[in-house]
Order: sequence, then C-alpha cells, then structure tokens
Amino acid sequence: MTREKKLTTAVCMTLAGMSFAGIVHAAEQTGAAESTAIAEEDTHALNETVVTAQRRVKRDLDTPATTTIITAKEIEKAGYRSVYEAIDQQIGATSTSFGDAGQDYGLSASRISLRGYDRGTLVMVNGVPMNLKNYPSTEGIPASMVERIEIVKGAASTLYGAEAMGGVINIILKQPTAGESAFTLSQTLGNQFKKSEATYADDRVIIDVSREWTKERPHSNDFGRNKVSWTDWWVGKGKKSRVGIIAKLTDELSLNYNYLEGDITRGGIKYRMSGGAFVPSATRYSYRYNDNRHTTSLVYQGKKNGIHAVLGYNYRKVDGYDFVPTKKQLPSRTRMNGQIFDVQKNWKFGKDSMVLGYSYQREAIDRPAQKRTGVRTGNSLYASYSKQITPKFNMTLGLRGEFINDLIKDQNVFMPQFQTNYQFDRNTTWYINMGKAFQMPTVDAMFTSRPVNANDLKPEEGWTYETGVKIRRGHSTWKAAIYHMAMHNKFGWGLNSAGENIPINIGDFRNTGIEVEYSRRFNDMWKLVLGGSVSNPQVKDPRTSAGWEQESGRLAGLVRIDYEKAKWQGNLNLKYLGDREYASTSAGVPQDTPDKLQVNMNIIYTAGKSDTVALGIYNLLNRTNYLNHYGSIDLPRNFRLTYTHAF
Repeated sequence: MTREKKLTTAVCMTLAGMSFAGIVHAAEQTGAAESTAIAEEDTHALNETVVTAQRRVKRDLDTPATTTIITAKEIEKAGYRSVYEAIDQQIGATSTSFGDAGQDYGLSASRISLRGYDRGTLVMVNGVPMNLKNYPSTEGIPASMVERIEIVKGAASTLYGAEAMGGVINIILKQPTAGESAFTLSQTLGNQFKKSEATYADDRVIIDVSREWTKERPHSNDFGRNKVSWTDWWVGKGKKSRVGIIAKLTDELSLNYNYLEGDITRGGIKYRMSGGAFVPSATRYSYRYNDNRHTTSLVYQGKKNGIHAVLGYNYRKVDGYDFVPTKKQLPSRTRMNGQIFDVQKNWKFGKDSMVLGYSYQREAIDRPAQKRTGVRTGNSLYASYSKQITPKFNMTLGLRGEFINDLIKDQNVFMPQFQTNYQFDRNTTWYINMGKAFQMPTVDAMFTSRPVNANDLKPEEGWTYETGVKIRRGHSTWKAAIYHMAMHNKFGWGLNSAGENIPINIGDFRNTGIEVEYSRRFNDMWKLVLGGSVSNPQVKDPRTSAGWEQESGRLAGLVRIDYEKAKWQGNLNLKYLGDREYASTSAGVPQDTPDKLQVNMNIIYTAGKSDTVALGIYNLLNRTNYLNHYGSIDLPRNFRLTYTHAF
C-alpha cells in the first residue's frame, strides 16, 4: 500500500468514527433511559476483564481490539497439552511447529503467528517478553500454572514495543489465594507420552514440579518420493523437567520463577534421485539437544496508587551435538537472555483515564562457535489517553517513542495508535483500532558466520487497520472484525554467493481478512463456540517478477463443544486450516501444503472431592496433519489418561 493510500485509509476511518459518533449523539438523549435499563450477566464471556489490550482493566465488550481470553478452566476442560496448543486452537492463530504440541528442536523453533505474520507475535509471561531471536516460545511454562491467557490481535507496538507486528499474547500465571491450601499428585500415561506432576499451594506460595517423557518416533515427517521432504526424520526418546514457583511476597508484590531442562534427540537420512531411482544418500543426521530455560519476574501492583511495575529476566541455553560420524558440538550452540524493567502509572479523571510509562529492555546473545556476542538495548516512553467524548463514544490516543542502541545502526522510532469505541447499548459496541508496528532484525543477524551485508538489513515496520463489532444477546455472543495489514521489509532467508542461507528483507507483506466468532450457552450443560476467518496473507519479493505470493493459510475454522453435568465434563475441539501456502524446499516436490484438520476430545470424571480422572484423545481422525511447509507432521491418533489426587 502506498503512503497516499495509507493516509487516505487512516483519514477515512477516523472521520467515519467521529462522524458516526456525532450523528448518533442526538439520539443518545432520547435513548438514555432505555440503555441504562439493560441488565448485565456477570458470567458472560464479554464481561471478562482484559488487562493486556490497553494496559488497564476493561471489559472485553468495552475494549477496542480483537481479543481472546483463555481461562484456566477452559485449559483444563479442553485438555490442552501445552500453552502453545491452547493458543494455536484459537481463531486468528496459526503456527509453525516441528513436533507435538509445539516441541522445539534446538533453534528449530516452534512459534505462534497471529493473522499470518510469521515471527511477528510478542509473547509475554506476566508482562515479561519471552521472545528471543524474534521467536516466541512457551515451552518453559506449564499449562497447570496458567490463570488466563489474553490474546490481542492487531499491531500492539505502541504499548509493548517491537515484535508485536501481528499482536501480543500475555500469559498470566496463577496467584496464591487466601484461605486455600492443597497438595496434589498427578500421573499421566499414554501411548506416546507419560508425565508425573506434583503441586503444592497455600495462601503465600504455589510450587509445581513435573517430569515428562516422550516416545520414540521412527518417522516424524511426511517423507517420500512425491512428498515435500526427501529427508526421513526420526525422533528419539525425550524428557523434560520443569519447576515453577509463584510466591506472594506482600499483598502488592509477587515473585514468579519457571525452569525447564529438556533433552531430546532427532535425526534422519537424506534421499536423492539417481538414475530415476529414489535412493538414500551418504548424508546422515543424529542430533541431540540440551535445552535449559529460566524465566523469572518480580511484579508490583499497587492497590491504591495506580502503579504497575515489572522486573523480569528470560534466559535460554541450547547445546546441540551431532553423533555422525562421531560426537561433536553443533555450530548453533547458543546462549540467549533478555531483561526488562517496565513501570507505568494509571490515572482516572472522572470517566477519562491515562497511562504513562517507561520501559527498558536488553537482549543479548552469545554464539561460542563464532566467538561473537551481541547486545541490544532499548529505552521507551509510552502514553495512552482514553477520552469519554459522549456517554457512548470513547476515543483513545497512544504514542510510543523507542530509542534503540544496536550493533550496527541505532534506531529512533515513534509509534502512534488510534482507537475508538462506540456503545449502541450496554450489549453492543463498534470499534476502530489502527496502529503502527516495528521490529528489529535478530540480535545475531549482524554477526552470522555467513557473509551478510548488515547495513542492508532493515527493520520491519508497517500499519494495521481494523474495525469490528461485539454483540451480546441473551446467552449468545458475536464477535466480528475486518482488518488490513501493510508491512514493509519483512524478514526471511536468502542465499548468498556461497549457497548459504542468510537473513534478508524479502519484501512487503499485506493481509486483508475477516474474523467471526459466535458462542452460545444453551443451558447449564451445553456450550457451543463457532469461529471462522478468511484472509489473504501475501508477500511481494522484489528479487523476483512473480508479484504478490501467498505467505500462509487463507482459511480457518473452529468448532468447540463443552458439556458439564454433575461429575462429568467433556470437550470436543475442531480446528481447520485450509488453502495453505505453496511449499518449495531444496530437496522435495514443490506443492501446496495440505489442509490441516485437528480434532481432539477430552473427558473428565470427578470421582470425589479429592480424585479426578481425565481421558484425552488427540488427532481423533488419525489424519496426516502438516505442522509446517517442510513436511513435519503431528502425532497420529494418541491418548492420555490422567489421574489426580488432592491431599
């Protein structure tokens, strides 16, 4: 989109919001009595409060952005195997994964993408960024410790800085509850997986310790002569140990810590065409990855002074070994860490409100094989002012100044945001949300061992424009949003003169789409959620004459059915991703990535006050589901049986 078109779009949307507010303002006086008489259901989804979208507490219905809230109850009922899977099963979320439920293999990182923008989603835990090397990973966070997950789609860089190109995800952990004390043991057995977990909780601390094992898989990708991949990958036995601690130091100060130690093997045999025959080559792989992660944060939430502050640290160490022909360390051996200090102050001026904050971030990476270390720091000032112009019309203006000290070139970036929210009545709102987004190249992109012209690698930047409605009618909820993304200098990979992959800017990105979600609670037993999206994510690479080419899947659908009665709970979850991108790898047959249809079922039986049994069946249809366009596939049909006892 040209600068003139972007400006025209912004002006038209602004005038539309302001003109509409002016037209209906005259009708507000006659309809005031009617609007104040509308009753409110406290248990309804749109009454859920959202913290992440505007850095202050608001009802979902009053939030001028597309939001999704996943509660601890929903995670339990659906039997999500990980935080990654809980997010991936939502509308507007797609993923690139190399293994079951978001499994990472060293720096072959699984990641969630919002609205088709790869490596453009900021993931946080209690406000602490988890992104390292621009990849969001949730591996170190056990699903059992999550209180809620807030997904905010659309550019969020004004409030959260770089890397929120497609949106931001905030994983909010549970907190100790006064008067509660419990100790639980849990054992999971399955045909592909087993896990042991122990949790202790009282009014000051929650401690969770777990150990899990995964089964060996002889084939982890859709391999063959007429397939995308000509490498026959296998996965060996894996194990992970996790420790999570949440401590309530005072009524306003909490400490959170999560640790992961992972050990997994992966290898393969590369095939080639020879004389018309499909034969194994001499190339063999036998990798072992040791993965260690620490995430900790100190969170202050003032009860009366409106101050919220976070001090956080995120660390990851990856060691890789290749056992062919003899054990040797892989050159991808890496140490990464990130630190953040963020403090904000909230004010209330009658019906108006304001957020003013400062953020300091530092990211460092050490690549021992290249004997190089890179550090990037950033200082930011941000502000957001929400003005209640009329009783029904609210407007929010935001601005962030980001001042980045980089290895090659410093950056000073200003990111504005404009939002409006109009309430037709207490149960119907229409919003507009547009903002600028920005993202730096990875810290180590500038000193890779392969030749790269660092000065030619430009930051990503662009705009997102969105308008939508949220409607509540009785026990039903409707959400609908139309959006357009226009980004420049998208990151990707290209070949240098030596035939090696190097980081480059691959061109412009655009995506126009519509998302719709409907939910209805029929009675105390049954609830239905339906969702769908149609979009057109495309990239235009100036190195080719192909024009705009498809970047990721265009179609998505969601069906979720919940059941609850007496001692029984049940969930059936279907997620469809279709019309996916064209795949052309270095060793394989170019073709469209097959459609993905994931159907999972979970049943929970509460035997008594202290005993619970859950049965999860995953990939119920036993489909060959592609996790990425490289041919990696999900597990075949598999089950997990979990018994939990509370003392």
